[in-house]
Amino acid sequence: MTRTKSIFLWFSVGGLGLRDLRILALIHGWYGKRIVKNIEKRAPDWSVKAAKLPSGLPPILDDTEEYVEGVLKQVDGEAVDLLLFLSEEASTAQLLPDLAEALGAEAVIAPADDYGWLPRGLERQLAEELRSLGVYAVFPRPFCSLSGGEHPAVREFCRRFGAPKLKIRLSGGVVEEVEVVRGAPCGSTHYMAEKLRGVKAEEAPHLAGLYTQLYPCLATHTHDPAIKSSCGTIHISGELAMKAVEKALKEAQTP
Repeated sequence: MTRTKSIFLWFSVGGLGLRDLRILALIHGWYGKRIVKNIEKRAPDWSVKAAKLPSGLPPILDDTEEYVEGVLKQVDGEAVDLLLFLSEEASTAQLLPDLAEALGAEAVIAPADDYGWLPRGLERQLAEELRSLGVYAVFPRPFCSLSGGEHPAVREFCRRFGAPKLKIRLSGGVVEEVEVVRGAPCGSTHYMAEKLRGVKAEEAPHLAGLYTQLYPCLATHTHDPAIKSSCGTIHISGELAMKAVEKALKEAQTP
């Protein structure tokens, strides 16, 4: 498939509104399905669809057209604003630029919950190719570390999904209520929030990290060389949940 540079416009006033956000998730299996299910359940008036990516592709394809067409047929070629690239195989990444262009996507979120799915060198290559097409892209490691972006579609997504953001109400030093302002795309934040009700405030941060990992968290135990941490991405997810609870406790409302 021949790639040509495209320029996409985002109309937030008098045209396409943020509430009309059109999302297409490109998935392989259980990992992507669970994320899509959670987003569909908790998103506002967004269009959320999913298409299955091919598996077992060779490391280098001379022509991606056949595989790209196979994905497009699943969604009747409908244009989208935001692509969620939830691939579980590194070789599938070579389809992303052509898919983004064919679908008219303005922005891409390509999380790396497992380094093997998106090595840093491949991320840089994708970022360059997408940039040349006028497509904004972010590559959160892990997905629940995403907290914003320069493109309106990504910012709108991050109002609801990404790095955990909470509001907590205390009563007598005990967690009475937890409101999820922004939750991990996999749904672990909402699970954790329910489990924290009735917990002593001083125990809440530690338990938040534990419940996030037990959900189970979709991030890997394997170290990601692209992150300045000796821990696996699953531990980073737990730390993000802990910090969110600690911050919410400092701002907590007490009857």
